Amino acid sequence: AKTKRSKRGGSDNWGRDKHDARLNRKLDKLNGDGNDQVEAEHDDEPLSAPSKKKSKKIKGGYDRSVHLSHDNSEKKQQSKLRLHISKVKRETQALRERLEAWDEVDEKRRHHEQVLKQRKEEEEQRNGNIKKKKRGRLGPETWKLRGAARPAWEVYDFDTRYVCPHLKAHEDARVRAKRIINAFHVCKGHFGQITPDSEKTDDVSGGSLVAVSELLLHACQSFLSSSMQCALLNLDAKKFKYARQILMEVVELEGESAHTPFTDARCRLMRLCIEANRPDSARKLWERLPSDYSSVWIRFSAVLLEYVSWNILKEEGSTKETASKLLCEAVKANVFCAYYIAFHGTFCQVFEYTEDIEDAQNGSLEQAIEYCNSEQMGSWVGTEGAVEWIRSAIVQALHSSPQSGSDESLLVKNDVDWLSRLVKMEVDYEATEAKRGNDVNEDSCSVDEEETDGDKELDLLMFSGMFRTGMDMLSDIGAFT
Repeated sequence: AKTKRSKRGGSDNWGRDKHDARLNRKLDKLNGDGNDQVEAEHDDEPLSAPSKKKSKKIKGGYDRSVHLSHDNSEKKQQSKLRLHISKVKRETQALRERLEAWDEVDEKRRHHEQVLKQRKEEEEQRNGNIKKKKRGRLGPETWKLRGAARPAWEVYDFDTRYVCPHLKAHEDARVRAKRIINAFHVCKGHFGQITPDSEKTDDVSGGSLVAVSELLLHACQSFLSSSMQCALLNLDAKKFKYARQILMEVVELEGESAHTPFTDARCRLMRLCIEANRPDSARKLWERLPSDYSSVWIRFSAVLLEYVSWNILKEEGSTKETASKLLCEAVKANVFCAYYIAFHGTFCQVFEYTEDIEDAQNGSLEQAIEYCNSEQMGSWVGTEGAVEWIRSAIVQALHSSPQSGSDESLLVKNDVDWLSRLVKMEVDYEATEAKRGNDVNEDSCSVDEEETDGDKELDLLMFSGMFRTGMDMLSDIGAFT
């Protein structure tokens, strides 16, 4: 019989000896006996064409697993971060599409279905050990008739009960188009901050707050949270361009005139501008914000940039008066941060557990600690004469009159009074903790839940005690004289 091999002109005398010879050559290569031994054993055989495949030998004595592992721990973390960014982007895009075409009726129906599904899952978890009875065959009322078995009123238009599916779909689409709103246009400037089911009220900025439903408010807040998460992940991945675009969008949605925004996007944007050495962008940001906005990330960053522009770069339009005025506004917003910057050497020795503070409230002691233990403190220390300038302004204010004069750029004694503000914070904190304890006792929560909630809360009294200790140390060495 003619085979393909004989048709190509080759011999098909492939016997047992050639099988054995090929098997021996493979075994010799695996055992690494060398080419000389293989050639000696097969001198009588015809030479075959040299193989193009070369065996890869591990050099340097590395283990095979190490040689074949392509990704180290750093690459694995980068891959995880990239996948996390992709996941958050998909979630944000899904929320964006819903908010651009918000239909209250469809959203209520979806919410109702989610609630029913959640209740069913909870019931299954509670009754996990109980076996459900198998349901019997469903009755005819559940059957869906198709084709010729359908009733006449579903098929023929001469029946009075017939409803044209095309006309019905067109009518439903027309009604839905009247209900749909674009939440990005309706809620722009107050995104995620409007009280649900409230009447229209006048805002400080001159506009009016539009009443929205609770579902829309929750969706807006979820979009802001997802956007902030995406921005922070891009910052970790060193993708500053995308992070800046997302933060600017969030700031625009929340409104530049908002005093209590839902996120800290403007603070993150200011930090990004300082790290990227973009003073012009930072200046534009703080000039658009309200003058009484009390975040240390905005106020003290503005003071630092104005000081550099006045004292170091000697730029036109920046003077000592403008820098002193910004310093006065920053100290009034958070006096603890001013003391911490001026005497950072002493406070760094006193404070502990500073890494536990994240996203503290504006004007609080925790926010001052968070700011002074971030990368911003390096900018203050690295700027020539900046820390000494604040220190001299505080000492001068402590020896001045208690009341403010006509000059708004000078600090007075009441502006640097830290004790009364700290006592007020401690009283409010103790009252809040007492109220929370009463609520826990009334709800009769379990011990595990109480311990979990307690671990998440920061102890203000601990940090206030550290601050008092630092001020006592400074008083003992005569730092305020």
